[in-house]
Amino acid sequence: MKIVPQKLSKINFRPLKREVWFWIGFGVFLFGIGKYLDQELFLFVQEHIRNPQLDRLVVFLTEKFIWIILALFVMVTGYRVWTGPGAHSKLLPALFSVVVAGIAAFVLKSFFAVPRPFMETAFEPLVQAPSLSFPSFHAAVSFALFIPFLRISSSIGLFWLVFSLLVSVARVYETVHYPSDIAGGIFLGGIIGSYFSHPTTKRTLEILWREREFRRQSFHFVAGFLCVFLHWAGFFRLRWIAFFLIVGLMISYVSQKRKIPFLHEILQLFDRPRDAQFPGRGAFYFLLGVFLTFLIFPVKIAYAAILILSVGDSLNHLFGTSAPGHLCFPWNPRKNCWGVALGIGLGTFAAQFFVPLIPAFLASTIAIMSETVPFRIWRFYVDDNLIVPLLAGGVLWMLA
Repeated sequence: MKIVPQKLSKINFRPLKREVWFWIGFGVFLFGIGKYLDQELFLFVQEHIRNPQLDRLVVFLTEKFIWIILALFVMVTGYRVWTGPGAHSKLLPALFSVVVAGIAAFVLKSFFAVPRPFMETAFEPLVQAPSLSFPSFHAAVSFALFIPFLRISSSIGLFWLVFSLLVSVARVYETVHYPSDIAGGIFLGGIIGSYFSHPTTKRTLEILWREREFRRQSFHFVAGFLCVFLHWAGFFRLRWIAFFLIVGLMISYVSQKRKIPFLHEILQLFDRPRDAQFPGRGAFYFLLGVFLTFLIFPVKIAYAAILILSVGDSLNHLFGTSAPGHLCFPWNPRKNCWGVALGIGLGTFAAQFFVPLIPAFLASTIAIMSETVPFRIWRFYVDDNLIVPLLAGGVLWMLA
């Protein structure tokens, strides 16, 4: 990917850095207060505030109302993007923030593995919840919208702040979170929302978005996390993946003959010139690789292999393209060692949330290194979206 460094060097990153450091400091302070109040505040809520009428209201707020509001927000954002000039909307950074905060909360839950309060106390939870607690998913997702909304309108931002605090307190009331879990969710959502909605981030992404390879690998990066998260949440099973594969093939065939409104513009954003005979080729093979990985391997191995593809292979493509003066591989001068090493390292980091560290490193190393060697069957090159997850999953399965 050839990005002109001079364009990025003209951007002033100091305001963004100050805002990020503020959230880091505030997050440490908030988490400290949360840990101090974990027992006292939790017990006070359970013993002195719980009552049947309030129970029903709180459950409705956290289990139905917040998801209705978020669904309306997604629909409004989609409508604004569809009808807006140049497909831009101030709501897009907020939508990205919600998605990233939800994925990050899911990953961090698996990493920290903190048990829910109802598993350590005698209080019964008001709602069904998985066993992992830190950070709060509800708090992260709701507070991810706070700063983006505040930048759009101070009144909307303050209203959403009150709503987010109510949702966060309600999760403690339901016996599914400690105050420190809420503090972690507030910090996570706040820093992600602040970063994605900052004007500096917008200007940086506008420059990077002009590069096709950045757009492609950003799609792969986010899609891998979404596949893992949606499968974990029970929304993305094999039958649905097979359905999307069949629909994708049909759309690809029709797109060869005629331009489908809206879809044609999307394909133009992500397809390489060589994909003219197979529109959507990269997305199809990515989804096929995910389908085969889930079909063949146990769930945790499949999650790890897909994350090696989405994180390690994406960053390998972004930073692994050789340039003059870079250390390249003898068998592939188009790949430099530093970019491949970055892909291996971050692929290992992503995979170790589901498998042990050493197997994650070996699987990431073998899978990412295989991408530096072009595989060909007769005259057809085998797509790395198939090779990387299947090879990573095979290594992890053998080591298991």
